[in-house]
Amino acid sequence: MVMMIVIFIWGLSEATWFFIIPDVILSLYAIRKKKFKYVIYANLTAAAGALAGGIIIFIWSSSNAGQTEAFMLSIPTVHEYMIEHVHRTMRDSTFTALITGPLFGVPYKLFAAAAHEYTGLVLFLIFTIPARLLRFLTVSIIAYALSHYVFKTLSMQMKVIIWSIVWIIVYVIYFSIHSPF
Repeated sequence: MVMMIVIFIWGLSEATWFFIIPDVILSLYAIRKKKFKYVIYANLTAAAGALAGGIIIFIWSSSNAGQTEAFMLSIPTVHEYMIEHVHRTMRDSTFTALITGPLFGVPYKLFAAAAHEYTGLVLFLIFTIPARLLRFLTVSIIAYALSHYVFKTLSMQMKVIIWSIVWIIVYVIYFSIHSPF
């Protein structure tokens, strides 16, 4: 139960101000859980947190877009070119942008902040769920399969070491592309 609360808060935080994606904790959870149904519950919990965070950002941006954008730009790894990209892709195809944008390293919170200019809250929320779950589930399924089938003979300690190394490499690459400084 405590882990589900942490996962919900992580999903909400990443959707609003935090810059480490919920996939990190979801993949750790996936390698540690024996029953896959609990991994699904964790993904739904993270998506619920992301949905709550998306609502907060959407409403805040609807009432004060300038303040919201200034806040977003204060988050490490969020840059002006990302916000411009979000507006360009939302203008071209709002719903395609909502679904595919976060798959390519652009924080979903930026889509939430811009969405009020292109769609209503209800449609934004409808697209938020699959947009978030698509990547969350993909990463969790891969982590679960690797842990429980491919590397099933490794100790949990070794799996966690490998998990840590993978995420360190991911963020070294991400931060080298989208410098937080």
